[in-house]
Amino acid sequence: MDQIEQPSIRREKTAIIRFRHSKPVTLALLQGVITTETSVFDYGCGRGEDVKYLKSIGVDAAGWDPHYQPTIAPQPADVVNLGYVLNVIEDPREREETLRTAFDLASRVLVVAVRVDHSLETAVEFSDGLLTSRGSFQKLYNPG
Repeated sequence: MDQIEQPSIRREKTAIIRFRHSKPVTLALLQGVITTETSVFDYGCGRGEDVKYLKSIGVDAAGWDPHYQPTIAPQPADVVNLGYVLNVIEDPREREETLRTAFDLASRVLVVAVRVDHSLETAVEFSDGLLTSRGSFQKLYNPG
């Protein structure tokens, strides 16, 4: 029987460069969930822009990412941000473990955001989501 070759998933391709806070962090700031009195840990911080921008306004912030920030150890914080992380993990068990880990790190609030739009460039079905032309995975959620 022929072995089906699994594609190499390029999770790091989903980490975009930001020039301001991400939407989940912006909303957490506006709602008073994140303040200069709270510590923030960005679990799956990508290139680290949210951490950089939070620090620039006086928030105690740190972040970990398996590709861009692998030497920073995940750490407990008042607020843990899990922004646009779950939708790029192609393995449902790893997705669940990631959510549990982030929840365990949060002493007050866990901020979770996932991609809900369905406007992807050409993509093919893979696992329970889509494999994009860039080699990344996207699990698209609906607001319900």
